[in-house]
Amino acid sequence: MTRDIVLGVSIHADAATIRGAVTTREGLASFWTPTVTAEPTVGSRATFGFSGSPAELTMRVDRIDDEGVGWTCLGAFPFWEGTTITWSFLAEPEHGGTNVLFVHAGFPDEQPVFENGSIAHTWAMVLDRLKVLAETGAATPALT
Repeated sequence: MTRDIVLGVSIHADAATIRGAVTTREGLASFWTPTVTAEPTVGSRATFGFSGSPAELTMRVDRIDDEGVGWTCLGAFPFWEGTTITWSFLAEPEHGGTNVLFVHAGFPDEQPVFENGSIAHTWAMVLDRLKVLAETGAATPALT
């Protein structure tokens, strides 16, 4: 059995803007961490560095399309290897924006529950900064 993190945020921007933010080095550096290498290509690897962390987080890009983006974690953080991250873009026609459903799935039961909660909190902050970037263009990296 595994544990998942599921978060949602409504963003007043189109899906293409959000997709660009989560698939490019420039976009990811603007709302997550400035130490990133990424390209919007399925099969590529994206790496994320964080000050104070001895290892870079590596993701394989599994999917990029109009409905979302998918990654598989290739390792570096405890309990993250083999987990998947999905950014789903759902039309929100009432306000002309996009609902982003974020799922980080596959954490093993052996992971301490508090740690899972802490990761969920961090992802919530990252999603808030994605919202700011997509709506205003202001870069506010969450983690350095």
